[in-house]
Amino acid sequence: MILLDRYIIRQFLLNFLILMIVIMGLVVMIDLIFQMEQFSDAGENYAKAHGGSAAGWMFKLMWGYYGPLVLLLFVYLCGLLVVAAMGFTFARMASKGELVTIISGGISLYRIAAPILIVGGLLNALALVDQEFLVANMVDKLTMRPGDFKHAERQTAGMYYVEDSRGNLISCGSFNPATGQLSEVTVLLTDVQGRWDRRITAKTATWNEPRAGWDLVGGKLMLRVDTQSVEAIQSARPPETVLFFGTDVSPQVLKARRAAIYSTLLGMRQLTELLDNPAADRPTILRIMHSRFSLMVLNILILAVAMPQFLSRVPPNPVKSAVNGAGIAIGSSIGGVVILQFLAGGMNPVVAAWLPVVIYLPITASVLGRMKT
Repeated sequence: MILLDRYIIRQFLLNFLILMIVIMGLVVMIDLIFQMEQFSDAGENYAKAHGGSAAGWMFKLMWGYYGPLVLLLFVYLCGLLVVAAMGFTFARMASKGELVTIISGGISLYRIAAPILIVGGLLNALALVDQEFLVANMVDKLTMRPGDFKHAERQTAGMYYVEDSRGNLISCGSFNPATGQLSEVTVLLTDVQGRWDRRITAKTATWNEPRAGWDLVGGKLMLRVDTQSVEAIQSARPPETVLFFGTDVSPQVLKARRAAIYSTLLGMRQLTELLDNPAADRPTILRIMHSRFSLMVLNILILAVAMPQFLSRVPPNPVKSAVNGAGIAIGSSIGGVVILQFLAGGMNPVVAAWLPVVIYLPITASVLGRMKT
C-alpha cells in the first residue's frame, strides 16, 4: 500500500505543479500584455532619477510586481488547483485502467482517495504558511498598481475625513506608504459633543511609532470662528505652532481604510496588532483572522465533494466528470465566499467566518456517504 500511495501522490503533485505553472504563467502574461506600457514608462522614469538603463529598471520593477503577485495567486488558487490536480490524476489512472485494477484487488475507493486528501490538506496548509510568512511581508508591494511605478517616489492620492477613536477627522493631500508620510494635512478636532471646534494644518506629517502620533512640519492650530463679524475675527487668537498630533490613526490604519484588500493580506501577528487599535474595524479583522483557517478547511471539503466525480467503480465519462467537477469546485468556492462576505453580515464575526464550513460539512458527509466503494 505504501507503494500505491507514493505512486498516487507523485502523479498528483506532478499535475499540481504543471497546473500551477500554466495557470499562474497565463495570468501573469495576460496582465503583462495590458501593463507593459506602464512598466516601460516607469523604467524610463527610474533610469532618469537613479541612473542605469531603462530596460534594466523595467525588468526589475516587473519582478518586484509579479514576484509577490505569484505568491498571492498561490494563496487564492491553491484550493482550486488541488481539485484540478486530483481530477487529472484520477482521470489519467482511469483511462489507463489503473483504477479498475486497483479496485479489483479489493482496495476501497476511500483508501485510494486518502493520500490525495492528506496531501491536498498539506498543500492548503502550505498556502497558509505562504500567507503568513511571505505575503504578509509584501503587503505594500501587493497593494501597488503598475501605474504607481511611474513615479520614482510612490505617492497615493489623498484621503479625506478618516476618523480616529476620539472623533477627530484627518485629511491629507497625499500619502506615502513607504515612508509613512502625509502631505497637505488637515485635522478637524472635535469637542465632547462631536462638533469640530479647532483645526490643525501642516505641510507634512510623519508617523512617530514610540509616541503614537504624527510629527508635524509647519503645523498650526486654529480655533473655529462661527461668525463672520469683523469683531469676532479680530478677537480670534492667532494660530499656535503645533509640532505633534497624537492619534490612533497610524499608517497601517490608513492603508486598511484605503484598500479593502490590505487587511486580508496581513499576517496573524499584524492583524492582532491592528485588532488592538481602537480606530480599526474590529469585526472585520476578527472575521479575516478566523476565515484564514475556515477557508483552508473549506477547500478540503470542496476537494472531498468533487472527488466522487472522478473516482468510482465504473470508469466515468472524462468530459462529463471534468465539467461536473469544475462546476462543483468553482460553484462551491464562490458559494463559500458569498456566504462569508454577504450572507453572514451582521453576525458575530467568528460565527460568520465558520458559517461556510458548518453549511458544507453535512453536504460533504452526505456525498461521501453515497459513494459506492
